[in-house]
Amino acid sequence: MSASKPQLLPVEARTSQGIWLFLISLAIFFLASILLYVVYISLRVQSNSPFTQRLSMPWSFLPSTVLLVGVSFCLEMAYRGARRDRHSQVRNYMLAACAMGVGFMAIQSDGMKQLLDGLASATSRSESAYGYTFILVFLHAAHVVGGMIGLWITARNAMRNAYDHERSAGLRFCTLYWHFLDLVWVALIASFWIAIWFVNSKVAAS
Repeated sequence: MSASKPQLLPVEARTSQGIWLFLISLAIFFLASILLYVVYISLRVQSNSPFTQRLSMPWSFLPSTVLLVGVSFCLEMAYRGARRDRHSQVRNYMLAACAMGVGFMAIQSDGMKQLLDGLASATSRSESAYGYTFILVFLHAAHVVGGMIGLWITARNAMRNAYDHERSAGLRFCTLYWHFLDLVWVALIASFWIAIWFVNSKVAAS
């Protein structure tokens, strides 16, 4: 008696599994990077060569956070509209998401410039925590660029009414990816505040 062939999962199910595996691998990468950042800052502050320059959060990180959350919200509403075959809702929210994404990148670039300016004002790079902070922000920004490419492709498909209750895997993946970027950014902001507390407390005490 021949062994029965294993049944393949439906395309949507296999796509969903791939999406989650991809996001989980990225989550592990960012979690490790954030933990290494916080641990290094804390150990460096307690070492014999601590940071001597105060660390501050760029003001532009606040509006960029609002825009990032806005992109995620618009994508979620677009996805819900697609599941109900509301094509106009999908198109409108996708256009809003693209506009907010462009705004996020513009404002975020200013925040990254502020970090580099802080590093440039230090007597030496080894005395400043701005460089390490910039690396984390850059890693997130690089993934945002990838997200923007996906967002534009998804928006183009939405303009063609390509998403409905039966075909929404691409829109779902884009939505989950930007939700992921939200969570990573919140974790980064929290780690920056921890680093600011460590560094500035040590500088004030010295």
